[in-house]
Amino acid sequence: MTRGLFKGVAALAALCVSAPAMAEPANPEPARVAAAQKLLDAMHYDSLVDRTLEAVVAETQHSIAVNLNRELNEALPADLMTKIQAIAERHLRSAIGDHRAELKRGTALIYARHFSAEELSRLATLQSDPVMAKMQTELPQIAAETMALSRGLVDSAKAGIEDEMKAAVIDYMTKKGEKPST
Repeated sequence: MTRGLFKGVAALAALCVSAPAMAEPANPEPARVAAAQKLLDAMHYDSLVDRTLEAVVAETQHSIAVNLNRELNEALPADLMTKIQAIAERHLRSAIGDHRAELKRGTALIYARHFSAEELSRLATLQSDPVMAKMQTELPQIAAETMALSRGLVDSAKAGIEDEMKAAVIDYMTKKGEKPST
């Protein structure tokens, strides 16, 4: 029973450090949404999403290999690792591909919520600046590297959360007179 409880604690700890669900942004006035959509076009949004997806898939596949093998006594066979990575890739591509229009619309709404129509128009104009164009080109790789950095920090926090939760369960069970098994 206690072993199942520890697994449940580990799952709960994982939930504590997972990303929050995206809430639907408030609906700003149509002029702001239209300006945000023009900004996304000026940013070459669809291409940006494609490049970001490629970077995220590559980073996720790398992380899967590192994290799974770190948790096991021996490395997984290469063919199994390849299969697991392919599953992750398929799901990531599907998550974005199947919801591309929703993602673009939601992104436009987010921009429209944070910027006025005039500001969005100005941002669209800035997209033609060579430095801004370079930033847009580099942004997917920067985002993937930032995600990897964040994942490392979250993984270290997760271990501490799991350890403290296990200690709390052991303490609780010991005080109740039960002998926890680890």
